[in-house]
Parts: sequence; C-alpha cells; structure tokens
Amino acid sequence: MNKKTILLGSLIGLLLIFASCTKSPKKKSAQLTQSKKAPESLITVMEDIDGILDSIRDMEEILGLSPGEFEVLHSEADSGDDKAKKENKMAPKDEEILREWKTIDEKIEKLHKDWNAYESKGIKKGANIEKGQNLKKNLNSFTRSIENRNITSIMDDGSKTLFSLSHYFDLYRDEILGDLARMKYIAYQAYLKAEGKDLKEASRLLGTADGYMTNLRQKLDKDRDKGKMELLEKLSLSIGDMKQSLGGTGMKLLEVKRDIILENIEELED
Repeated sequence: MNKKTILLGSLIGLLLIFASCTKSPKKKSAQLTQSKKAPESLITVMEDIDGILDSIRDMEEILGLSPGEFEVLHSEADSGDDKAKKENKMAPKDEEILREWKTIDEKIEKLHKDWNAYESKGIKKGANIEKGQNLKKNLNSFTRSIENRNITSIMDDGSKTLFSLSHYFDLYRDEILGDLARMKYIAYQAYLKAEGKDLKEASRLLGTADGYMTNLRQKLDKDRDKGKMELLEKLSLSIGDMKQSLGGTGMKLLEVKRDIILENIEELED
C-alpha cells in the first residue's frame, strides 16, 4: 500500500508539473501577440495628424487663396462686439473658413495632449531618442504653420510629422501603420514638390513607395488578408498614376491623384 501511495503521489505531482508547464507558454504567447500591434494611444496620435491634414484638404476646396480670402485668414482677431459685428458682415465662405481654422486650432491642441499621453509608452518600448526629438521638432513646426495660417507649410510640416511618427509604429512587429504613414508622407510631399515645379524630386519620392509596398506585402498574410492585398495593389496603381501625371496640365489633376492615394491608404487602415 505504501508503494502504491508513493507511486500515486509521484504521478499526481508529475501531472501537476506538466500542467503548469503547458500553461506558461500560452500566457507568454498571449503577451507576445499583444505587443505585435500598436496601442490605441499611438494610433490616436496618427489620427489627430490625419484629421488636421484632412481639414487642410477641405480648406483647399474652400480657398482659392484670392487676396480677399488671404486677408481674412491673416487679419488680427477682433474682440467683443466688434468681432461679432465683423463676423456678421462676412460672406458665408469667409465664415466657413474661420470655422475651419477654429476646428484646426482645437485639433492641434488635442494632438499635443495625445502625444504626451503616449510618449512614455514609446520610451519604455525602446524608441530612439533622436527620432523622438525629430518628431517634436516637426510637431512644433506643424503647430507654428497652423498659427501662421500657411496652407502649404501646414501640409509640409504635417506630413513630416507623420513620417517621424511612423518610426514608433516600427516598434510593434506586425504593425502596418508605420509604412502606411510613410506612404501618406510620399503623397503629400510629391504633390508639394510638383507644386514647386520640382518634378524630378516628386518622381523620386513616388518611386520610394516600392520599398514600403514590399514591407506591407511581407507583413500581410496572402490568405487571411486577401482583401488588404487587393487594396495594396489598388494603392500601387494609384501611386503609379500620380507619377505618370507629373508634368501634366495643372495641379488640379495631381490634387485628385494625391487624394486617391490617401483614400486607398485610409481603406487599408480599416
């Protein structure tokens, strides 16, 4: 009886040890899976930047940047009743412009707060200090451009801020948002270079998208992410279309091509 009891006890002990060993890897695996994707706090920062740039694109449609509109955008703020009277005399278009700027001012303030909420997480994750400083530099320039109401500078500094932020997404192994942020940067910058008549640089920028496309294909699963793979090809074609449109009849065509690229990227983010 004693031998049987000892054997039974040993068997139970071995089973308990085996059970505990099999549970540990599962727990570890779950932790690894969580770290493969970016946290919501980081995604929110990117959405804040996108939101401001979207508002600027809306502003492009409202603005013809005529002398009158330019004067309204850069006029000093009035106070009290004088301001109310002035606003009442404004054309609906000018009132809409002022409303847009007010919204953008609120969005940039939120962006700074959301970045502050995430920053410590990035540092703990091992973010490069130099890249963090570069992001802050671009974010500050972005903010100053908004204060100056300079559409071109806002688009320039905003897309550079997106590019700086993309490095933080690289801290999360299977995250595709970093490469998508870099593609947005390319779309905005290529448009701005073309606007500045630097078609060679615009073409070069669009050509750099190939490397990011390769990264995205490697991160997506051909079977599980079939829909995204199709969207990726759609994105690739839209980038090629913009490149072919360089040197065309005007900026409106490139604006349309740029927006198609950005819409395709937005679909991939969903």
